[in-house]
Amino acid sequence: MKHYALIFYSTRTITPEEQKQRPVDIAGWGQQVTEMGIALDPRNFGEAEADFSAPGSGSGSGNGSSDPPMVPIVTIVFFDSVDKDQAVTIARLHPGPRYGVAVKLREWTPPRQSLAARCTMRPLSPRSNSLIAEPITRRLERKDR
Repeated sequence: MKHYALIFYSTRTITPEEQKQRPVDIAGWGQQVTEMGIALDPRNFGEAEADFSAPGSGSGSGNGSSDPPMVPIVTIVFFDSVDKDQAVTIARLHPGPRYGVAVKLREWTPPRQSLAARCTMRPLSPRSNSLIAEPITRRLERKDR
């Protein structure tokens, strides 16, 4: 199984009629995906509590910058899928685009797994019991010398 996330960006304000219908359509999508044997783990975001973006990064912090604001991520839905084709099907079935929502599909890995794939452990010093992660590329560079 591979890990995927659907990332939802709001692109417009929805109408009162859409506000009534959207939960019905999303619940239908959730039921359809669940019947496929896929467990969904949705997470909704509130407003940003703080913005530590670099000046000029286009973060849309509202500080008078001339940069265009970034479209806010409003929801992420995590799920596991047997392959990319199934994940794409799940994403395409989502009703979000009918309600002005951009839907992006991304594969993800746990941070520790990503770090482990890029690093190896070595002693902090010859006399230390502590270990430190060392990027594989650095280790390989030393072997080439």
